[in-house]
Amino acid sequence: MSPNRIRILFVLAVMAFSVPAWAQTGTIAGKVTVGGKTAVAGSVKAASGLRSYGAPIDQNGNYRITGLPDGTYTVTARSPGYAPRIMENVVVGTGVTTTTNFSLVVAPTSLTEVITTASRAPEKVIDAPASVSVVTAQQVNERASINVADHVAALPGIDVARGGLMRANIVSRGFNNIFSGALMTLTDNRFAFVPSLRVNIPYLSTTTNDDIERIEVVLGPGAALYGPNTASGVMALFTKSPFAYPGTTLTVDGGNQDVLRGAVRTAWVLSPKFAIKGAFEAFRGTEWDFCDGSASSVNDKDGPCYQIPADTIGELSRRDRNLRRMGGEVRMDYRPSARSEFIANYGRSKAGLAVEPTGLGPAQVKDWVYQTYQVRGRFDRLFGQVFMNTSDAGGTYLLGIPQDANKACPDSPNRKVACIIDQSRQVAAQVQHGLDFGMRQRFLYGLDYIHTEPRTDSTINGRNEADDVINEIGGYLHSVTSLSPMFELTTAARVDKHSRLEDPVFSPRVALVFKPVQDQNFRLTFNRAFSTPSTNNLFLDRPISNNGLVAVRALGTPDGGLQYRRDCPTGLATTSGTGFCMKVFPAFGGNNTYVGNPYANSFGVARSGIIAALTPSFGAQGATLIANFLAARQPTAAQVGTTLIIPAVGGSAAFAMSPSELFDIDAPKPTTHTVLEAGYKGIIGNRLQLSVDLWHENRKNFVGPLQIETPLVYLNNTALNAYLKAQLEAFLPTIGAPAAAAGPVATQLAGALPGNNPAGACNPAAGAFSGCPLGVLNFDTPNAGTDVVVAYRSYSKPINLVGSDIGAELLLDRGFSVQGTYSWVNKKLFSKADLGTRDDVSLNAPAMKHTFAINYRGVDNGFGAELRERHVDTFNTLAFVGGIVKGYTLLDAGVSFKPNFLNGALIAVNGTNILDKKHREFTQGNLVGRLIITRLQMSF
Repeated sequence: MSPNRIRILFVLAVMAFSVPAWAQTGTIAGKVTVGGKTAVAGSVKAASGLRSYGAPIDQNGNYRITGLPDGTYTVTARSPGYAPRIMENVVVGTGVTTTTNFSLVVAPTSLTEVITTASRAPEKVIDAPASVSVVTAQQVNERASINVADHVAALPGIDVARGGLMRANIVSRGFNNIFSGALMTLTDNRFAFVPSLRVNIPYLSTTTNDDIERIEVVLGPGAALYGPNTASGVMALFTKSPFAYPGTTLTVDGGNQDVLRGAVRTAWVLSPKFAIKGAFEAFRGTEWDFCDGSASSVNDKDGPCYQIPADTIGELSRRDRNLRRMGGEVRMDYRPSARSEFIANYGRSKAGLAVEPTGLGPAQVKDWVYQTYQVRGRFDRLFGQVFMNTSDAGGTYLLGIPQDANKACPDSPNRKVACIIDQSRQVAAQVQHGLDFGMRQRFLYGLDYIHTEPRTDSTINGRNEADDVINEIGGYLHSVTSLSPMFELTTAARVDKHSRLEDPVFSPRVALVFKPVQDQNFRLTFNRAFSTPSTNNLFLDRPISNNGLVAVRALGTPDGGLQYRRDCPTGLATTSGTGFCMKVFPAFGGNNTYVGNPYANSFGVARSGIIAALTPSFGAQGATLIANFLAARQPTAAQVGTTLIIPAVGGSAAFAMSPSELFDIDAPKPTTHTVLEAGYKGIIGNRLQLSVDLWHENRKNFVGPLQIETPLVYLNNTALNAYLKAQLEAFLPTIGAPAAAAGPVATQLAGALPGNNPAGACNPAAGAFSGCPLGVLNFDTPNAGTDVVVAYRSYSKPINLVGSDIGAELLLDRGFSVQGTYSWVNKKLFSKADLGTRDDVSLNAPAMKHTFAINYRGVDNGFGAELRERHVDTFNTLAFVGGIVKGYTLLDAGVSFKPNFLNGALIAVNGTNILDKKHREFTQGNLVGRLIITRLQMSF
């Protein structure tokens, strides 16, 4: 059935519920006041099932709803600038006027929302000792979108980099990455990232948009409460309880790019103690173009365009633009008493088709399945849970990378592609308890255990597959002390032990909150948090490319780090007086051992080529004599010279480097984040919400993206020519040739020798040695061999960042409001001179971004609208596959309508980038264009 027919049938079904009952004989009337004194304007609505009736509030605060059929109603009073007031079970009878009065309280902004993420206990946003933003269920529901990224894109301090229709990276305060898990993402208190890869992939989430109750985003370190890898903040999604949200919701979304999404959520309260729910959605679409213009270009006018090399079979470079995913959850709630509850949850999602960026280049996702199992319970202040997340990458493979030796894809053994087998799992157990001592002292304490078990069948962790399990255990104590009615002190301390790190990690937290009056909050906080190396950082062992001579391999960092050999007396000079050791390729006589003087190999290996090149000029006998003479030479490094070249891999250009730019990689350490933050949150004049945060971060031992670390070794062309000329000037007269011929012969031979002329067409099998490197200057680790190594580098020198995040919302009259955010950091690039390394390091995020929005929410007519501008500055993405992301300014717009005559119905249209500005938001991303999505929804 076509999408248009589905939409028409849905609208007809909705209209069928709109037929009113005939008997309308009752009345609900009353008065709406503020504090029992001042009359307000607005409306009151009475709803029963699918029927809904309303009336305005007059200037004296009175309302009257007439013509109501007999029955029981839920009555809601609304007025701009005040929290809605709901009264349930209002009975209406024939000829009877039921009086229902309302007293409203001011609730101008989301600062009055109750949240739990900041302190792991219920509190208002305005009271939390942290920078917190909240997205409500109503906002999620009325903004038709594909995943959660659209709902948090305009929050202060949040960086959202959309890579396409489905995929997006979400981080806070910079340090984004291609494969990012920097922002701890939780769903109902469980981890929401892919288990062993520790990467947030929103389209693998099992939670549907229709089942989200709220999203809480806490900026800054959260390790004192949440443990490792919360140094950049926490984004927590909470789903709807079947007790609080019974009923059924049907949703159909459709839009351009062939977007079609269908979703259903249903929940039943089976008894006062038992309730269940289920939620499911399916999505399909067609991805935006990846490159704009020539398919052969590496860069286009819209930024980096990572081009997959062509291949003879077509499999390696084939992107499937079709997108497919489905997923959902089943949950059971049991409440044996008002003081306790137990919840069991199972979720499953499947990404049938997608393209996901990785540190090694894009991957074609095929049938990737993510599952989660959770049991949690609460009794008074005691909370405990156990959950397990599993991953199965299905038939996913890397684009543009050939298959591993002797490793075929399990679902299609004949395809010569680089499979990603990931059947990993992660099990976590947590327990927490709280104690209160009077009204002035509260304690919260708990223990966490995490077991991560990668299962990659050697396709990711290679030779580390048998020894790559990680166990983590930690405990914390959180204290809140009311020093006075105006001052509150929050302190916390946590200790964690990682099985692959030598020492435990201590994470303290101190926050002083000053509340001079109600709805005003000043705070000063100190947090130290940490991030642990991921399984990729530690155990990655994967070949990337092999042209028959030069092989490139990605490696994690072993326990002892990665060091160069520097004990070869005839090697490249170092400050110790000895030199760097290298390995000569087997094609040129190497045997996988470290050597300091490989230069004689260049002449000996090329003996046959030298004879062939000189025979026309000197005859076979003379050419043989010259070749034999050169093969016996033993030049030193000073005589021949060496050029070190980082090869062109992953779309990056080759470049030369010096021995002084070779740095060891330190042993794995936790990345520590020490943050001092001052902030203000307040409601001014009952109309203006304002939040201002100013922060300073010191980050140490942070891990950068994958980079090529070990260079190829070539001979220096100028020095080689001079050496050959000098040798031949002495030798040629001995065979009857003129010494003057030495110069031309030297030039001729230099182009035929391996190790010379990096731009040559290297083909050892055909005897073409020009352009062939002699070997690689490699790390002293068995896994490196003679491969060029791509690795993660830990930067021991700390970096310092200063930044600010501002958010404001101003309520206007008649349902209008304006919102704005502004985020800034003082640096987006850290120089290699400051870090003491070979390469610069990028924040991989803009130094400045802002949003501005105008909103309308009609209390009486059910209409809502938003017009939003978003701006992101230009920034660099320095990584194995990187480039410049040009700045962009986008315009979004959305409208929603909830008909008063049809309770539970919603019609919404949301457009992102409505001016269709083609742009790329991160490296390896598609050219993001306009997306218009319509939503038809019915709840009953």
